[in-house]
Amino acid sequence: MNRRPSQSRSGFDSFSPQHTAHFKAAQPGDEFFEPRPRAPLGRHVLVFLLLLLLAALAANLAINQFVQVVRVTVPIRKMDSALEGYTLLHISDLKGASYGANQSRIRFALQKEDFDAVVLTGDMVSSRGNAQPLYTLIEMLHELKPGVPIYMIPGDKDPLPASMSYAASGSPFAPWVLGARRRGAQLLSAPVRIERDGHALWLTTSALLSLDMDTMQEQFERQYLDALSGGDENAIELTAYNLQWLTETRDARAQMTDEDVYIALTHVPPADEELEGAYAGSLRGRLHLVLCGHYQGGLVRLPFVGALFIPSQNLPFYGILPGKNTYYGLTKKGGTYLYVSPGLGNNDGLYPLPFFRLFNPPTVSLISLTTSSL
Repeated sequence: MNRRPSQSRSGFDSFSPQHTAHFKAAQPGDEFFEPRPRAPLGRHVLVFLLLLLLAALAANLAINQFVQVVRVTVPIRKMDSALEGYTLLHISDLKGASYGANQSRIRFALQKEDFDAVVLTGDMVSSRGNAQPLYTLIEMLHELKPGVPIYMIPGDKDPLPASMSYAASGSPFAPWVLGARRRGAQLLSAPVRIERDGHALWLTTSALLSLDMDTMQEQFERQYLDALSGGDENAIELTAYNLQWLTETRDARAQMTDEDVYIALTHVPPADEELEGAYAGSLRGRLHLVLCGHYQGGLVRLPFVGALFIPSQNLPFYGILPGKNTYYGLTKKGGTYLYVSPGLGNNDGLYPLPFFRLFNPPTVSLISLTTSSL
């Protein structure tokens, strides 16, 4: 009599013990293959973070190819409405960089913007003395906004603007200064008065605010007479220039009133105590705004943290993690606003070699003035 196979038998029962002896899974419920060991979770996290870092660096590299325009509004106490909306294009620390042919990427960023004057706050020439990108920038700005004045000051890394060491080339002025002048930029050597409907705004340099005018007058006159007696044309030109800007500064001081607006240009940002003290010099209590650059925002900036490092002796902990707004953007001390431009350059000898612009795109700034009753 045939018996129906038991439903409880498995496929393993079709094989004899001799066939199944060399298999690991020799019993029902066992597996034929050993499970593949899983990679540790930490390895997956590490790979993910590495990919995330590479993506961030790639995005940062792409962003750094374009120029960011930052718009800043500065309230000026009791400024007359005639100066309302007056806008300065502030550019700093070009470092001889080129952003496309004829600075096309800077032009693209500014083509729809409006401004009344341009201020260049130093370190515009490359570390090798290449001023061609600066010349191209000046030419481009004049093409973009014909008639808009361009004022510039030297930075600590720029060659000296004037020195007898240049005399061999036929002028006591640095080649980069002569080249910039030929293209329509003005070296700010004395305060400049900008007037609207009878109300004045003054652009000056920080160095002109605390001069001992009488002592310098005597010194410059003596140098000029010595140059005349020596007959050196370059020395005569340089000493005459010094007397000229000193006279213009004296005349400007005589015209300045408490109702005027005062903006100082400098390259290196002043410390807080300097800003409130001797830095303002003859404008103490009347200096409204200081525009500067130099630190380039620390080059490396971390989200929600700010600069990783700013090499300033004025900062605690050697400038490590100085704070989000330290020497960056618009701040206020006492009655004076300080604006520090992130600049355009990609590197700086101030920082360790690995430093480059990270989460800190190259930037130009539009500084607009508005009246305030406070």
